[in-house]
Amino acid sequence: MQYELQVETVSPIRRRLHFTLQQGEVKGELDRAFKDMKRRVRLPGFRPGKVPRQLLEARFGGQIKGEVSGKLIDRAWREALGDLDVAGQPALEEQGELSAREVFTFTIGVDVRPELELEGYKGLEVSYSARPVTDDDVEGRVQAKLASKARLVEVTDGRGVQAGDLVLTAITLEKDGESVADEPGTMVSAAGDRYYPGIESLLVGLSVDGSAEGEVTISEASAYEHLRGQTVQAKVTVQAIQANEVPDLDDALAEELGYEGGADGMRAAIRMEIDNAVQEEGRTQARVALLQKLVDANDFEVPEGMVNEQLQALTEELKVRRAYQGEDPRSIRFSEAEMADLRGRATFAAKASVILAAVARQEEIAVSPADLDAKIEEIAELRGQTVQAIRGYLEREDAIPVLNDRILEEKTLEFLLEAAELTVTTPTAEPPATKSKAKAKPKAKAKAKSEAKPKAKAKPKAKAKPKAKATPAAATWDPKMKKAELLAVAQGLGLAVNTKNKKAEIIEALEAHGA
Repeated sequence: MQYELQVETVSPIRRRLHFTLQQGEVKGELDRAFKDMKRRVRLPGFRPGKVPRQLLEARFGGQIKGEVSGKLIDRAWREALGDLDVAGQPALEEQGELSAREVFTFTIGVDVRPELELEGYKGLEVSYSARPVTDDDVEGRVQAKLASKARLVEVTDGRGVQAGDLVLTAITLEKDGESVADEPGTMVSAAGDRYYPGIESLLVGLSVDGSAEGEVTISEASAYEHLRGQTVQAKVTVQAIQANEVPDLDDALAEELGYEGGADGMRAAIRMEIDNAVQEEGRTQARVALLQKLVDANDFEVPEGMVNEQLQALTEELKVRRAYQGEDPRSIRFSEAEMADLRGRATFAAKASVILAAVARQEEIAVSPADLDAKIEEIAELRGQTVQAIRGYLEREDAIPVLNDRILEEKTLEFLLEAAELTVTTPTAEPPATKSKAKAKPKAKAKAKSEAKPKAKAKPKAKAKPKAKATPAAATWDPKMKKAELLAVAQGLGLAVNTKNKKAEIIEALEAHGA
């Protein structure tokens, strides 16, 4: 398409595009439009295809010119689009008269992503918090995994009903002297029954063959509509008690749960899993802090279209979360305060996106086919689908470019993180309020602080921890050892390996270290 284009810079984020289309381009498009109209139109007194053009111009000239001008504007705009990093929808600001004997001019205004030349984005000082993994953390995770192997067993030790038990119960309910329920034997959950919610208040504490009676209000959550909200006179007799029995951890069960190295190997692997999660959480904090520093250090305007795009993504994400919590998606609304907060977050996200794009351009960071394949494999694994299914979906939805942008931002952010001066802090047991209070009144608190010092220092458990890390086993290993054991040795030596590494990779790291 033949046209002349002048790009006017209105502001760092606004461009005005002045188009001039040659007379021949306009005449050719008008001729084609009238020819097509002549072939299709039916007018009294004229055979098909024989209506004079003068008559068509008189009757349909305005309609034809409107269609042709729209087509020419759209075509020229799309051709010029490749040279601009557009952010938002274009707007037609001016349009000249369309005529077969003259050039056609029009002006389009559009927002563009700002182009920044950044400095000082390497070596930024960023700190993040990473708490140490405790034995309680490990044991809690172990117990959660063991709970998946729990089984119901008959309680025979004579103890009473506890919350969470299943109880075979004889139940009679009366209201105003009339029977409303008579169950000679029904299974009731002492954690909150589906049919007789509220009855568990009489059951807890009773042993087998024990009975109790009293006034009970059946909850509105009852599956029996006629009992909902009813206050009744109830009598219960415990016939049998079943409880969930969680097995003790042993080597066989650890292997059944998918861990190598028995019970000790399972605990070691779980400790590393938790530690990796804690470290990744800390690095996420560092990423946010790093972006905040870059946004604060670079003052620039972002197009409204970019902010609105981020805002829409944030609101949709929140709607999905609230829908999962039981809210009707059609009734979800955000208050003015919530929208103001979301817009602030959207503005930050838009500015961060511009900064990351600038760094990627300056550092020549790019997305390779291997990067794309790896990300698709990651998505497939998370969703439990095949790689082919995920790739097919992305291609159908034309979402590959969006995924490329996301990968580029992730790679750029990791580049910045690697180039930063990271400081890891460990949360202290003493709350900040106590510290600031002591500082605010040094004279009044000086004596108490001095007296408290010996007590604070006398923490044998805290001092014993470094010894546990530097065990002799940390420097002794054998390729025949289980993967979890090798991981424990490698971690004790401070090597950069985790549960995602294969056993061969861990051995290679140990050999390279010379352990």
